[in-house]
Amino acid sequence: MTFKTTLASTLTAAALALAAPLAAQENAPAQMSAEDVTEAQVDAFVQAVLAIEEVRGEYVPKIKAESSEEAQQELAQEANDAAIQAVKDVENITPDEYVAIGKVARADEALNKRIMARLQETQQE
Repeated sequence: MTFKTTLASTLTAAALALAAPLAAQENAPAQMSAEDVTEAQVDAFVQAVLAIEEVRGEYVPKIKAESSEEAQQELAQEANDAAIQAVKDVENITPDEYVAIGKVARADEALNKRIMARLQETQQE
């Protein structure tokens, strides 16, 4: 497995891992197809993925450091809330759109490639 593939898998997993809590807490995302996703939405999705990855990077060590399950659950909920807010803070995307694009990207290889290419470009900037 190459570094690029590992990076793509890791970031996609991070994005989708937080999509479930977002989906559970927000309204049902609008139906969307890969063809509906504009470049501006891809850019916003990538910014949201990076924002969520920051939240994840902040909270995962805290959660692992807690010894009680209750404290871990409280921190996990706090992380989910922070992830939702991180997406809301990104221009041109809502949590519902984030979830919808994530679902479509899981099913559509071409959209996933567009997202991963933009993600790699953004990280190299």
